[in-house]
Amino acid sequence: MKKYLLFLLFFLALTAAFPFGSAEAHPHVYVDVSLTFVVDDNGLVAIRQNWLFDDMFSRAILADLELDQASLATPQGQNTIKNGAFAYLSNYEYFTFVESCGKRVPIATPTDFKAGLLEGRLVYDFTVPLSLSFEQVRDFRVAVFDKEYYSDIMLMKDNISFEVGGMAQVSHVVRPAEDQAYWQFIVPEAVHLSISNAPGTAPNQPVQMAAESSSPSIMQGVMSKVRAVQKELTVRLNGFAVDIQDDPFGPALWMFLGFSFLYGIVHAVGPGHGKTVVCSYFLSNPGSFFSGALMGNVITFVHMGSAAVAVGVAYMVFSSGMGGFQAASRALQPASYGMLALMGLFLAAKAIRDVLRGGMLVETTCPIDHDDVARAAHIKNVLMVSFVTGLIPCPGAAVILSFSIGLNIFWAGVFALITMAMGMGLTTTLFAWAAVAARGVTLKLSGRNKKFFNWIYAALSILGAACIALFGSVLFLGSI
Repeated sequence: MKKYLLFLLFFLALTAAFPFGSAEAHPHVYVDVSLTFVVDDNGLVAIRQNWLFDDMFSRAILADLELDQASLATPQGQNTIKNGAFAYLSNYEYFTFVESCGKRVPIATPTDFKAGLLEGRLVYDFTVPLSLSFEQVRDFRVAVFDKEYYSDIMLMKDNISFEVGGMAQVSHVVRPAEDQAYWQFIVPEAVHLSISNAPGTAPNQPVQMAAESSSPSIMQGVMSKVRAVQKELTVRLNGFAVDIQDDPFGPALWMFLGFSFLYGIVHAVGPGHGKTVVCSYFLSNPGSFFSGALMGNVITFVHMGSAAVAVGVAYMVFSSGMGGFQAASRALQPASYGMLALMGLFLAAKAIRDVLRGGMLVETTCPIDHDDVARAAHIKNVLMVSFVTGLIPCPGAAVILSFSIGLNIFWAGVFALITMAMGMGLTTTLFAWAAVAARGVTLKLSGRNKKFFNWIYAALSILGAACIALFGSVLFLGSI
């Protein structure tokens, strides 16, 4: 019994490590952010931000907007990228979090926007006006992060600077904003700022005004490594893709595909990709390693394939891949999440019906019903849940295709999506197998007591299905 309890606790901890959230939430855009604080005799005037995007997204968005270095520098080019790729960030307050005196500070419309290129990478420069007096700057902190985790934004701590006028005194320190953590293990870094207008008097040091932050947890450390590896792989993919232009079938192509596979493996470790649904499904239903692999791969291939279709149709019809992808994604999200919630309710209702009829508590005699697993109805359920879960287009696929189209290596991009889906499918399959094994071992350990075994079997079936229904419902409500 102790072994059973320990195993069950381990599996619950495994599934709890991947909380509910947006199904497509995982980084596909990498941004390095530098901050400049503007202070004068009146207080904190503004924060100037410099965003440096990764090579792949830079090429993708420029290709989508039909811009190059020369056209980007023109007034028309600046308007195009401002209206087509920057203005919509107002819906997210430009990913800028500002807090002072314990209250959130609203973000006004940025000024002085300018886009440029630095060694092929897109750069945004803009100013966030604040106009806070010295008295209003107390317990002040600022962080830049995307809580939906579509973008992985890194604060460049060595590039924090100040423009100080008059007799103002400034000090700062960077600390993790643990209360703003998202996906449970992603913790943004915030700049804590103190300013004073008393000549010759240094302000209170921010580091003295708060307790030392706790050390990162194991999962936070793992996610930090995952983020760093993904970013490095993106740099490598960009380099190989550029080389493919000169030698389409040379070594660069195979390295491009190989690194796409590796990227898929690492990428799927992060939030999203249906791991919660996979674990919940095989917790609530009998399964085999075959059905686990089937679900893990179908989810990822549908996830990538739907994005390829959306981008392809958008380019053919609207001549705009990323814009068309966004529209298709917004349209599909509520429908997919709603269907997922209904699927979970159906599975839960089926399990409850079996319990009320007495069949599940009387007839169940083995940890895995291999006959049921082999039936076409079971495989049909696996495919239905997989299709519904993976239906939301993958933003990463949209970026890769737009990037490949911009470099005129479209078919290399298509093959990269396939190999990336294989890598993501491998990771998701491992989670499915863990759930299959957890259910089997749990039922086996409880099998010495038939009554207890049957109740455990029934509880796993109902709770797992309920998790799928709750997961879909939360996402559906968040998408409308």
